[in-house]
Amino acid sequence: MLTLFANNVLLRGFLGKNADAPPSHGITEDSFAVLLLATVSGRWDLGNNEWIPRTDFHRIICPGPFFCGMVRGMRRGDYLEVEGELRALEQERGVVVAGERFPVKHSTYAVHAVRLQRLDRPEALVDYGDSDDGNREVQP
Repeated sequence: MLTLFANNVLLRGFLGKNADAPPSHGITEDSFAVLLLATVSGRWDLGNNEWIPRTDFHRIICPGPFFCGMVRGMRRGDYLEVEGELRALEQERGVVVAGERFPVKHSTYAVHAVRLQRLDRPEALVDYGDSDDGNREVQP
């Protein structure tokens, strides 16, 4: 069956900074934690024959006491998979033009988590080229 609307986001990446969660004694039903998740993509520049990487940082809102307790120990560099909904937050800001202040609406986006899973760090192999004896040297 086809659903009329869908708003699903699946991200896999590394935490860009430590989780921002309230202390145990400050958690209420309305509490939330915030994560900053980095994902990497890129494109191949054919003219220069090189890979141009792009890192995006995604704000993840983890609502409720369960998520607040779950993410408290998460640190920068942890590898996570997050599933959630993309939501826009519209804020009004003042902009000054020629000494006069004007209200301007500004949208920011965040993923509101519905599932969060800590993953094992992938083993990345780096090829440092040929060694002196002609054997390939691959180091983790």
